[in-house]
Amino acid sequence: MLTRLSLFFVCVFACFTASAQQLSLKPAGDEQNGYRVDIYNGKQLLVTSTEELSLQLFNHDYSTVASLEHLKGQKWTGNENTITLTSELYIKEFDADLSITVTYQVVNSNLVKKTVQLFQPSMPGMYYILKETARPANAPERYVTFEHDNFPGSFAHEMFPAAGFITADNNVVGFLTDAGYKNQYTRNTRRRFSGRDEGFTGLRRLADVNLFSVADLSERAKNDHFIRQTFGEMYNLDAGDSTLLTIDTAAQKAENAKITRRPGLISVSCHNGAQSGINFIAPFKDQKIYTVSFWYKGNASVALKLFRLKNGQQTAELEDGMKYIDHLPIDENKWSYFKRSILVPYIEHDSVSMFIGTFSGAASNFDIKDLKIIENHPKKEAYNVLPIGEKAEKTAYIFVEPWKSHQQFMISSQTRLAEGKGFKGSVIEKMLYANFNMLTWITDVDNFKPFNVPNMNYAPDMYNRDSFFSTVSTYNKALNLSIWEEWGKTQTSKGSIGTIITPLMGSVEAKDNEATIEWLVWAMLNKRRFGVNLPHEKIEKAVNYVLNEFDPGRTGICRSHFPMNQLDIIDYNPKTDRLAVNQGMLVIALKTIKELGFSISDDYIQKAENGYRNFYDVKRKHLLFDRNFPDMISLTDLEPEFFSLWLFKKPILTDEMVQNELDRIPVLNKVSNSPHPEYGTTAPILIRLTKDAKGWAYLSGDYQPFGKFGEDNYSDGKTDGFYYNGGSWFRPEYCAYVVGLKHGWKKSQALNGKQDLGRDIPEPAMAFQ
Repeated sequence: MLTRLSLFFVCVFACFTASAQQLSLKPAGDEQNGYRVDIYNGKQLLVTSTEELSLQLFNHDYSTVASLEHLKGQKWTGNENTITLTSELYIKEFDADLSITVTYQVVNSNLVKKTVQLFQPSMPGMYYILKETARPANAPERYVTFEHDNFPGSFAHEMFPAAGFITADNNVVGFLTDAGYKNQYTRNTRRRFSGRDEGFTGLRRLADVNLFSVADLSERAKNDHFIRQTFGEMYNLDAGDSTLLTIDTAAQKAENAKITRRPGLISVSCHNGAQSGINFIAPFKDQKIYTVSFWYKGNASVALKLFRLKNGQQTAELEDGMKYIDHLPIDENKWSYFKRSILVPYIEHDSVSMFIGTFSGAASNFDIKDLKIIENHPKKEAYNVLPIGEKAEKTAYIFVEPWKSHQQFMISSQTRLAEGKGFKGSVIEKMLYANFNMLTWITDVDNFKPFNVPNMNYAPDMYNRDSFFSTVSTYNKALNLSIWEEWGKTQTSKGSIGTIITPLMGSVEAKDNEATIEWLVWAMLNKRRFGVNLPHEKIEKAVNYVLNEFDPGRTGICRSHFPMNQLDIIDYNPKTDRLAVNQGMLVIALKTIKELGFSISDDYIQKAENGYRNFYDVKRKHLLFDRNFPDMISLTDLEPEFFSLWLFKKPILTDEMVQNELDRIPVLNKVSNSPHPEYGTTAPILIRLTKDAKGWAYLSGDYQPFGKFGEDNYSDGKTDGFYYNGGSWFRPEYCAYVVGLKHGWKKSQALNGKQDLGRDIPEPAMAFQ
């Protein structure tokens, strides 16, 4: 679990003692040839370049292009800690002026910040692609990226954008980028499915593939070493060239099925069983983009899966495009067409297996014709915009420290980014802050508004609750208001706020969960922190929705179709009042609505609070997650208490209730070298308590609160310990331990990883942009 694993990372970082670094800057070049900046560690030159940046400029119909290669500064000012390069250029292709400012700043003894500013006052707008190429002063021992200890080169499309090189004297020089919404890039590679199909669909306009790239082996052989950042470049898969690849039909193996082949046609007769179809090695290679297409028909839904094969063993499913394609709609008499693309990142030269078949489990048949795999060689287009009279800015960071391990490089990539952005806090807080920034990018190539995703696995979706918790943990006024306003635009005619915003596809998921309540809480925080005027009509509409949807009779009892937390895999018809967390969230809603200036009586709030406390079972000594399943216990039931302590500095539950609740959470996965082995490393988000010696059990098909979903997924034990069946989640665990701290639970300080969290729950520490 992250809260406990974070202690391990802190210990690792604390044991790391960097030798003295003394970074300094020096201008290189002359007035005639232009100036650039070199970075030194003491007297040793570490990072140099042949230019500061290269630019390609386009007008908006792409009829004219200007290529400005190897740009340097015409003038420089500064000293060893700060250097600014400036250039004033005339772009004859556009009859336009362009100002360029490049600033280097030593942030601390390990870190340098580089900022590039562009400005043009001449034409309504330009598209541009900007490349920054940094070169090791001497050939490095090897290159590293966030995910790979020895990176062979080409583009690095990874979960955290970072790359570096290791010097002969065992220093690592790392390169980072500012948040996507700041530097106008996105890491998205796919869109959500629609009501017409299933699974993620790879984007045909694929942005920022080369955000980070590294010299490949052939370039290194020519002593051409570099790490490059490219901003504003988009691959157009429907333009450019492509190569039709050969599929080895002889290697297509039947999997619990019989295959019959005719020219261009594969007929598959599926046997009874969980999985049935054809399996073969796809002609995929690292760091390329492919499109798979075929026609299909039959009497069972079709799935397509892509998995990495390492030493002949199946490992992870490929992420960047096609995923969750489990049940393609099918017609027995009519051909349907499938066409989807996938970006294959560096996968250590593993093979890729492709499965086309069915998970129906029943005997069935389907046909596939014209199966094709093409390798795309897409056209590179620009999408970043330089408007008239406005500055465009890109920020990068370079850090230097002794090389210890790849794990340390991963930690440093996050902590150094946070330091560069002015953040102050513990190691784990810096890591969380950096990850939040790297998961906040632009919405799309023609929409530069901030878009925050929970993690790369959930991309492309921005979820309401995740963006709420993440963004309010900063004091970034512009970011809070921007994302909050985007959620406000999802408000329905009834007043509810949406649950998901997803690029290039719609979502109609606006329902009676906690989304509207959290949007109102967010409004309250924006008003408290920034003193902004809130849109009264939208706020009033949301307030009326909450009051009328959850408790129209003003009884103080919450009724809803959905859980008001992340355990949102079931709906209730009719509405239910069985869930503890829902009752607690009604209390938070009423207190928030009252602070926003609407009439809510103290007696009404007291009724709702009594209802939340009444979910505590005195004999079982825990809150009842669901009254119909009294043996279930969940950390999420303490989230309303966290809200109350954080937002209103007042408890709802008693010390006895909270302490007993937390004592009843099972201790799982004890690890001897963890900071507190006796507490385990995992706290399950939802588990069943039992009266046997073990004391707990995973959910089963016959005892679980999730209806058909639970019957289908919890009956065979395959998901024990996963997702909402004993899985572990950072936010509810952290919130629960903070609640425990405020209520005197003795284990809370150790589990939170701090010796003193203070008397009050502070506003979140992430106060920097």
